[in-house]
Amino acid sequence: MQLDVIIEQRFYCCSKKQYWTDNAFPNAFWVRYLTVFSAVNIVARVEHVANPKSDWKRVDGDNVHFVDLPCYIGPFGFVKTFPSLYKKIRSRLGIERKVIYRIPGILSTLYQLFATTKSQKYGAEVVGDPADVFSVGASKSVFRGFFKWLFVKMLKAQCSGATSISYVTEYSLQQRYPPNPKAFHTHYSSIQLTQADYHQRDTYNLSKELKIICIGNLTQPYKGCDFMLESLAQLKELGVNCQLTWIGGGYLLAEMQQLVKGLGIDQQVNFVGNLSDRNEIRARLDQADVFVLSSRQEGLPRVLIESMARSLVCVATNVGGVKELLSNDFIIEKDNQSQLVAQIQRLSGLAEQDLLTIAQTNYQKSLDYQDSVLTQRRESMFKHLLGERS
Repeated sequence: MQLDVIIEQRFYCCSKKQYWTDNAFPNAFWVRYLTVFSAVNIVARVEHVANPKSDWKRVDGDNVHFVDLPCYIGPFGFVKTFPSLYKKIRSRLGIERKVIYRIPGILSTLYQLFATTKSQKYGAEVVGDPADVFSVGASKSVFRGFFKWLFVKMLKAQCSGATSISYVTEYSLQQRYPPNPKAFHTHYSSIQLTQADYHQRDTYNLSKELKIICIGNLTQPYKGCDFMLESLAQLKELGVNCQLTWIGGGYLLAEMQQLVKGLGIDQQVNFVGNLSDRNEIRARLDQADVFVLSSRQEGLPRVLIESMARSLVCVATNVGGVKELLSNDFIIEKDNQSQLVAQIQRLSGLAEQDLLTIAQTNYQKSLDYQDSVLTQRRESMFKHLLGERS
């Protein structure tokens, strides 16, 4: 039985009819569905380009196919492309397949309206919270309030209607968007950690200039890069010397570089762009003293788990499922510069043994997200959906 997965991510198709991603969801992600289903069709927006960039990753492959949707951006682009979007989604009606919605997102709602019947049973993978996506600071849209109301309403309805459902959190998203009591429900992250991703530190000597690392794409303001930079400027004023490495690129990069100059911290910040080499990312994590998640919204942040797996001391904003990963001692409120500054000051004064204890706690927690553990939950959800009769 084939499977349609509806996802909000934008992909690229080159002139050779090969499909690529510039950050998330490479082929290895989609192969996981093939342990239960015969083929997976990715229903997503696709931008057509002449050639892929050198750091892009291939997405399609054996039994991993695409249903290309118009590559609109924003509400006005959505309205402009809606006729062709409707036609393409409608073409899936009547095809024998199972369906999984990766939600929240508008595409899953359109697919449900135009490509399925009322009796069509579906699965859902809940990966985020629209209440955070459209919160103040995370979204600059003039329609932010309306979108927040709409997407929260849609997500609640889709969670209630799913017969098989998973959440990236163990309990956080479930409290806001409960599953149907009769549905099969579980929880698993999209993260895929191998043995190479785990590393236990046996020493923890802080650098003379505290090395802070952040990982997040700069295509949306919700990653909180501006918040991190402004906090770094405050630390400089207080005489706390830090060096920040930010991994991740996007159209906001130029704006963030201008902010760095305006804050007078250009000698303390290194934007390295997108990194596709896992070995290089791991090496940079191992060179850092502290990982900071400055996001204004997340589901269950994979980069935080990856950092914990490297025995790194971590600080994170109170978003999504962060409370399932860290104790309150290392959690700050969104956009609260005084809290982040105080955390960095506190950590910079800790003794090595205290840092090692924190690092070991993080490492042990990351073991809960080993691939073998998550695979079992994931396949149970897939098998339940496969066995459902529409």
